[in-house]
Amino acid sequence: MIEWVRKTGNKVLICPEMTYQVDIMDELLIDPLPADVKSKVIKRDYWLPDEAASIYARAHSVISFECHSPIIAAANGTPMFYLRQPEDTIKGQMYYDLGLADWVFEIEETEGKQIADRLMENWDNYNKAERKLGKSMKKVANIYKASSGKIKLVTS
Repeated sequence: MIEWVRKTGNKVLICPEMTYQVDIMDELLIDPLPADVKSKVIKRDYWLPDEAASIYARAHSVISFECHSPIIAAANGTPMFYLRQPEDTIKGQMYYDLGLADWVFEIEETEGKQIADRLMENWDNYNKAERKLGKSMKKVANIYKASSGKIKLVTS
């Protein structure tokens, strides 16, 4: 957040995906920030997926510890990063399978600078990030088409 705000001058929106995160986000994410960065941070309480999708569609990028927000962002054409925690299930594998390995950060093996550097790479060459995401989403569409084509409609 510090690098993003200081290099771009843009705001950061912090909003938990899970209700239990509302009470801990100040202490963990906002309070440690320098004053010049805090002034650019907008905090929201928990929201529903439709509101998240609307915001993500207009965002530059989405960074999340949860698996769902990056999916919603990607579906709306917004580059995203998934900060994968050790207790997360196998579902995070999908990002690797879709060619987005460099947008996944295994959090116990990652430092903040690595995430900031990748985010700033996307800032510096956003068209490249959009093309990368588009390629992955095309792969998703092809998988969906092939899979749904195997489902036979059963009528009574």
